Amino acid sequence: MKVMIVEDDMLVRMGIKSLIPWSEMGLEVVCEARDGAEAVELYETFVPDIALVDILLPKMNGLDFIEKVKPLNPHGEFIILTCNQDFETVRKSLRLGVHDFIVKSTMEIEELQRILKQLTDRMKSRLLEQPEQETAEAGSRFIRKAGLLRDWLHGLYNGLETEDFAEKLGEFKSFVQAGQYQAWVVSLDNSPNDSILTSQEVVKIGRSIDNMAVELYRGKLIGFVENIQENRWHVLLHGGNGLEIEPKSLIDSVAQYLGYSLSIGVSAKFTDWREWIEYDRKAGELLSLKYYRENDRLFQGELPESSLSDAVFRWKKSITNKLSGYQFEQAGEVLADLKQAIGPPYPKPVLVRNVLEDILFQLKQIGEMSGRRPLEAHFQRSELLDCVSLTQAVHLLANAIQALQDPTAKEKHGQERKKFVEATELFIQEHGFEEISLNGIASLLKVSPVYLSRIYKEEKGVSFSTAVLAAKVEQAETMIRSGMTLTEISDKLGYLNLSSFTRMFKKIKGVAPSHYADTDTETD
Repeated sequence: MKVMIVEDDMLVRMGIKSLIPWSEMGLEVVCEARDGAEAVELYETFVPDIALVDILLPKMNGLDFIEKVKPLNPHGEFIILTCNQDFETVRKSLRLGVHDFIVKSTMEIEELQRILKQLTDRMKSRLLEQPEQETAEAGSRFIRKAGLLRDWLHGLYNGLETEDFAEKLGEFKSFVQAGQYQAWVVSLDNSPNDSILTSQEVVKIGRSIDNMAVELYRGKLIGFVENIQENRWHVLLHGGNGLEIEPKSLIDSVAQYLGYSLSIGVSAKFTDWREWIEYDRKAGELLSLKYYRENDRLFQGELPESSLSDAVFRWKKSITNKLSGYQFEQAGEVLADLKQAIGPPYPKPVLVRNVLEDILFQLKQIGEMSGRRPLEAHFQRSELLDCVSLTQAVHLLANAIQALQDPTAKEKHGQERKKFVEATELFIQEHGFEEISLNGIASLLKVSPVYLSRIYKEEKGVSFSTAVLAAKVEQAETMIRSGMTLTEISDKLGYLNLSSFTRMFKKIKGVAPSHYADTDTETD
């Protein structure tokens, strides 16, 4: 069933769109309006089954909007979003057949979801009494669009002429217009607390990002194709000859409202819809430059080179000679010059990783031949390949050189592990009210996040993300005993809503936080 949201507050719209599991309920948000006049126009175009309507709208209030469009869809349902329920509003709403009211100041997403489920169940029961051909169109427009875009990206339509393709697009034929296209690849860099996200969570985040993009790039966003395995989304945009779309606004909005960090690779512009697959590949290649520019979020322009420069080969020869002569201190100095030798322009990261693997293998051989046999942990190829940036990889090699140079490296390595774990513990305790990132702590300690995550779990017996959640639960228990409400605690700890906080608390303690609040009340 199709849903429309009519609300002039962007944050309210995004909150509703992001937090309701629309597809699971058999619903799809097909359009949204910021004022009454725009709402009428969109309602006439999409004829939604359900409309969530704010009362106080610019240009035309919500009740007048309902009265105007009601004849277009006699079976359409309306839910009022209001700041208060005065008598006149209630009276007119009843006359118009409004299904229910939601007071925005006290709105709980769970309550809105309950009302929507109740309404959709009633509508489905009504539809069952109608002929089958009338219910066929109730299939998911969202699924049709997603499948079409996926096939488009995979090149299934590349042999078609534009007219034939437009016919294939059917209800989405407006996607093919004269003008310029642009391909983006959007990558999710991290999750809050660096916890591992489930595929369902990634899907939900993707829909939230999609909703924000619709809000930011009205009329220019064609759609998203999700790549759950890589936490990426392939995006196609279209505009007139002056296609100018600012991807940084999406990066900033997602960071501000969802708390996630994105990186975006942006292709050059193209005019033939058949070329999406090629320009999407180029946008993905641009994202690989994050290996060198780890603090950047936006990547566009020249693609990475397919070969190494002469400067890199000279660098490799220099460090190899130093290591062969057991000149470890000088080799460390050469290693520090690697970033300057590489570029820009930058080569494909896989080429640099191959060079670094050769250096690591040489270091391991030197350790075996010299009889020093330092700790094997310094020479793990898997850790080198897990490094997400050149900085991390250089740091790992520097530690390996230091281990060969220092006969007490094993003892120092143990002390270093303890120091890193203790510093991580202290950071978690002192920043309980903030978003705590493993990448952020690793950057402060100048170590690889992969290494820090591994030694933390080995030393403490629990994962970093579990430790962060446990610390937040301890803070929550203290605040419950102080008399704070659960909503206040949820806000204080940085959760988007009370439901997220409750799930976190129950995951650690096995019971909801309300159990503790009720227990304290009974004790008092």
